[in-house]
Amino acid sequence: MARSLRILLFLVAPALFAAKCGKKIEDEVTPPDRVLNSPDVTLQVASIDPNFGTAGTSFSAEVFGNGFENGSNVTIGGAPADARYRDSSTLVVTVPALSVGSYDVVVENVDGSRATLRRGLTLVAGDAGTRCRAQTVRFGFDSSVLDAGIRGQIESVATCLRDSTDFVRVEGHCDDRGTTEYNLALGQRRADAVARYLVGLGVAPSRVQAVSYGEERPASGASGDAGWAENRRVEIVPGGGR
Repeated sequence: MARSLRILLFLVAPALFAAKCGKKIEDEVTPPDRVLNSPDVTLQVASIDPNFGTAGTSFSAEVFGNGFENGSNVTIGGAPADARYRDSSTLVVTVPALSVGSYDVVVENVDGSRATLRRGLTLVAGDAGTRCRAQTVRFGFDSSVLDAGIRGQIESVATCLRDSTDFVRVEGHCDDRGTTEYNLALGQRRADAVARYLVGLGVAPSRVQAVSYGEERPASGASGDAGWAENRRVEIVPGGGR
């Protein structure tokens, strides 16, 4: 009899101890893994680059945000803007020729959801009588250094750009030697160097955009040193880009 009582006490003691501590024995069992649902991505328009341009001209821009879909429509000031899907956070658009003013940028997905960037794009008047001329500056092999000659060319166009309302696209280019990735990076360094110099000379930074085309838009199709020298360049393009 005493032996049976000892065995019964041995069996019930853990349960009594757990109850005294406020825990249930089944609490010690690890629950099955829970399935977590991915959060829904909210459609949002964060910015447009460039956000400044010249009225009456059409130019290319990039719309940034999240939740974009392949097939998304873009309107600027209610006017359709041709849009190309790059990824869920970037759309490449062609801004239509609009009049002076500030415009909402609206993205609508194929499911009908919409998001708006209020007054995201500003267009200003461009005076054809004082329109600044484009300028091309050329660089040495594998270089983004602004030598004295390049600085002089930039200074000559900066004088006009300071007194203009033109948006300015600074385009970096390379010859076709090197990889595509390397040439895109080199073209960007060249464009950035020229853009910084323009801003330092008094051109408003909000009106200057630096982009790289790498080797994709050669000025010359000739091979050899002469053709390469033509293609190692930065083009300063007033008036909203192309």
